[in-house]
Amino acid sequence: HRIPAYYVKVRGESVGEVVAASREAAMDKAVSHFSASEAEIELTQDEDVLDTWFSSGLFPFSPLGWPDESNPDYMAWHPTTLLETGLDILFFWVARMVMCSLQLTDKLPFKEVYLHAMVRDKYGQKMSKSKG
Repeated sequence: HRIPAYYVKVRGESVGEVVAASREAAMDKAVSHFSASEAEIELTQDEDVLDTWFSSGLFPFSPLGWPDESNPDYMAWHPTTLLETGLDILFFWVARMVMCSLQLTDKLPFKEVYLHAMVRDKYGQKMSKSKG
């Protein structure tokens, strides 16, 4: 997910930034805020992306067409019933999904969370790709 910030130039001069969910909304804000016509404005979206854990917090609804809540996929699948995951990412991922979903859609993303068992080595350490 790219950061929804746009740098604004009016008649070739940098004048500030606007934050908006789409390029069209950013243009509307820029026209209003900087008192210029669309023809006079140049928008450049910030090249940076959102943090991986933040983006994962958007996962329950962003691939379903959000923010268009009339999208058939969004209407059919958000919120869902069950999330199945491991305890090790409960805070990093699950909590962020709940917080983002409540803040941005006013709905819990799922009704239940099923925590599955963890595969561990003979020393009780969590198995991981990075440890080998």
